[in-house]
Amino acid sequence: MATIVLHKPAGECFVLIGTGFGAYSSSSPSFFGGNLFPNKEYGEVECAAVSDAAGTIRWLPTEELQVLEVDGKSPDEWLQALRNKPYRLNSEGSADEPDEAESQEEETCPACGHRVRANARQCPSCELTLSMQDTD
Repeated sequence: MATIVLHKPAGECFVLIGTGFGAYSSSSPSFFGGNLFPNKEYGEVECAAVSDAAGTIRWLPTEELQVLEVDGKSPDEWLQALRNKPYRLNSEGSADEPDEAESQEEETCPACGHRVRANARQCPSCELTLSMQDTD
């Protein structure tokens, strides 16, 4: 149950422990305005905590990392499994796996154009209530 990442600049592999997000802000008096018009600097830092073979924890910028495998499978293998099984959001907002007949019948929401199941009562995208008509 591990995610292995590659630190691209160093070419080293690590175990991903978690991700983090940091923000910073600083100001200094400007040359002309002093404290009335200070120079402000701010930004955001997206980092990931990783561990090397010795168990040493390091924080690395996420844009320098590439996921190689998750639980022994490549990201492509995980995503290919999802492509073969289309999931739908249910009314509680979690994913349901549709049965074969239901996955083939789709329509378009008249409000937002999102694809919805033919028997859906509500659009999962814009939450428009859809009317159901019998075609018998």
